[in-house]
Amino acid sequence: MTTLHIVLSDLVVTNAILAKITILQNKLSANVVWYLHHHQRFFDRRYFSNELADISNNLQASHQSKISQLELKIKKYFPKSNILTCQEKYWSKYVNKQANKLDPIVIIRSKSGLTSADNQYISDNKSTVFILNQEKWFSDGKAIGAIDPFHEDDEENKSDIKVVNFMRQWLSPDEQTEPFLLHVIHIPPLAIEYEKKIEALHKEQIYRFAKTVKCPKSFITFTRGTPEHALLTYADDNKIDLIVLGCREHSLFEKWLNGSTISALISHQNCDMVLINTP
Repeated sequence: MTTLHIVLSDLVVTNAILAKITILQNKLSANVVWYLHHHQRFFDRRYFSNELADISNNLQASHQSKISQLELKIKKYFPKSNILTCQEKYWSKYVNKQANKLDPIVIIRSKSGLTSADNQYISDNKSTVFILNQEKWFSDGKAIGAIDPFHEDDEENKSDIKVVNFMRQWLSPDEQTEPFLLHVIHIPPLAIEYEKKIEALHKEQIYRFAKTVKCPKSFITFTRGTPEHALLTYADDNKIDLIVLGCREHSLFEKWLNGSTISALISHQNCDMVLINTP
């Protein structure tokens, strides 16, 4: 059975987050494990002055009280879930020891955004990662799968096939009544005079891909613009809660160096995403 591994770095869980995790659990028929990540460098030091030692002890007591309250709240809504604590600077090794290779990881953005530990894990992602903020969803997890089968480093389109398979698992047959796959047609400014030809080539390629995965054309839609802005605009206009994207073999860190749609979307605090790795 699938297990969701949920990482909380803020030591805060909102009702919106509890609702999202409930939807994920039901959609994926999964068990749930929570990780309270609270590395505090101040607690690592051995203070020789009594004054600083007292401050450290008081902070630790307050911290532990907050953790206990958080555990009670989680147990109220997920009584069968496990709750683990991780005090290491980076949580990736600790979580990977607990998780099976294909288990999804759920990262809850802190109020200030992704932590360094979150980014460290995402940059070397080998599994499926959900990145969620602390706000309510519009439509109980309405998702769109972004496909772009034009990459030389993925000639077999493994990445996009995984996105299609995820969307089929995510949606019930009753929910498959409108497009759930989206392709962004980007026309570079210098190629604007070839706009119609480029658009036709994009659609031809997408429909060829759709045929290989046995997906009806009616389940695919198109939008125009630079990928990250077009995806965000489409999501806002259509009340999409989750944007699903495939990651190819190279690490996200390498993509950050060169720029990518994924890295641009990660920087948007209000964008909930699913990143599906293709090993």
